[in-house]
Amino acid sequence: YVESLTNALEERALALMAKVEELGGAAQAIEAGFFQEEIGRSAYEQQLRIESGETVIVGVNRFADEQEPPVIPTPDFSRLARDQVERLRAVKEKRDGAAVKRTLDALGAAAPGYLGAGAREPLMPLIVDAVRARASVGEIADVLRGVWGVYAPGR
Repeated sequence: YVESLTNALEERALALMAKVEELGGAAQAIEAGFFQEEIGRSAYEQQLRIESGETVIVGVNRFADEQEPPVIPTPDFSRLARDQVERLRAVKEKRDGAAVKRTLDALGAAAPGYLGAGAREPLMPLIVDAVRARASVGEIADVLRGVWGVYAPGR
């Protein structure tokens, strides 16, 4: 029995690998949205099995608690957000702006090396330098986004 399950799993895995090769390899399969589609299809099929009871999840579709769980109110984070914005503003006022610019410029100059093949300057030391200069996570991310862009499936 276990051997038949293993064989069936192997056949499905080999079929998926053949499909990836048919699409031209992993990079082309990603660009074509193949993996996202497969994950979505698999998740949908799994959900159907759960809802039909074919797949049992204790506490979800079998032996579920009849009582509704207590409603936990969502806290108001607006004050926390205002306080954090104020702390960030204070840090930006007190930091050495020239040092922040210098470290972010160095990071921006090194980041294109990761877009293709070739020698690459490690980015982590440059990120650490930017953090030590009190650059924010948002500022660091903005530099990297400016160089690399934002991943969007199917583009």
